[in-house]
Amino acid sequence: MRYIKYFVIGLLVLAGCEKFEPGVQTQSDGIAKRSLDQTEQVLKANLEQTARIVAGLVDEPLIMDELTLISEEGRSMYSLSFNDLIDNPKGIGDSFRNLRSRFLDECEKQGDTKGYGDLVNYLMKNDCYLYVPYPASFYPRGVKNFTVAAHPVDNDIENTGYVWEGGRIKEVRVNEEYADKNPVLLIMPKDEKEEGSMAFELPKDLTGAKAEPVYEVRIGKVRCADYCGGLFEGTLELRIARGFPTADVTTGEVKGAFTVLIPIDYPRDYAKAAINNWTVHAEGGWLNANIIWDSNWQPSKVQQCILVYEYDQVKEATVSATVGYKANDFSPTITVSAKTTYRGDFLGISEWDRNWFYATNTNPGPYDEVKDGWTVRKTSPVFKLTTPARTLYY
Repeated sequence: MRYIKYFVIGLLVLAGCEKFEPGVQTQSDGIAKRSLDQTEQVLKANLEQTARIVAGLVDEPLIMDELTLISEEGRSMYSLSFNDLIDNPKGIGDSFRNLRSRFLDECEKQGDTKGYGDLVNYLMKNDCYLYVPYPASFYPRGVKNFTVAAHPVDNDIENTGYVWEGGRIKEVRVNEEYADKNPVLLIMPKDEKEEGSMAFELPKDLTGAKAEPVYEVRIGKVRCADYCGGLFEGTLELRIARGFPTADVTTGEVKGAFTVLIPIDYPRDYAKAAINNWTVHAEGGWLNANIIWDSNWQPSKVQQCILVYEYDQVKEATVSATVGYKANDFSPTITVSAKTTYRGDFLGISEWDRNWFYATNTNPGPYDEVKDGWTVRKTSPVFKLTTPARTLYY
């Protein structure tokens, strides 16, 4: 009986492969790949198996209609977690009932039959998800069929993908260049979680001292003309930090510090629009963040700095900038260095003098760009932002 069981499973696997063309080597040799440990090898294998299953389903009309929710222009969601797809049938998953049913059926056909099955449980337990980086409007009208590819895990640039062609599924090389011309659906692992001392912190004091004005500065809109990695990098995890001076009222000692870290999930289609200088798609790359950067930029903080990077667990760097403190009109200005270590791709650090900032925020120079009435700031050639400010009185 044991041999009969193995024979039947083998037939099921072969049957599932009939619609796939014979495998070909599709990846470029020049891509640097890191070595994977055993856990990562399991992740890679499960993502790849999932991609092959999903690729066999995306040509079905009902499923194609459901996937428009994460692929249409103006979409409110860019991804669909397997937890929502499988375990939330009355919530988000209700909009993907055909995909859910067919995916579970295909898993069962491949011998994945324990409860939801080993593969399905793995995808849910490890927070894996389906992700569409670019909406259908980025492609010629009538191009609807998705190419499905799994995150390669050992790099973020390229992997083998699967697309329907002539009634069979063809293997192709999927990377940013391929996605420029073809809609892609990616099977993604859990997003990296940021570690370290620069934890996200919202300002708590929004009132300031009684009868004293409060000088609020916000990050208004941001624009990043850089992918900060390959296609499988996914949504950009932008981080904006503020460096500022602190003074010990007892000793008078002034130090520099970084304490406020603002996370902004920047959609990849916005990055593509910014890189290509598109004005119609994805707001031309301008994402409305509208988050407080400094809840009270007091006159004593005569100089602060802004650091921008895209989070990446693998890369680590240390940066510093000068910040300044002046206790009152009669005291000298004390400048010190603010230093911090971060993980990610550097998008610039700038030192902002307070007087200059307020003098130029709504009064641009002849070569300054303006957005929504605010002078556009730059930390690097690829990163821009606006900094709406207001003064509050209590």
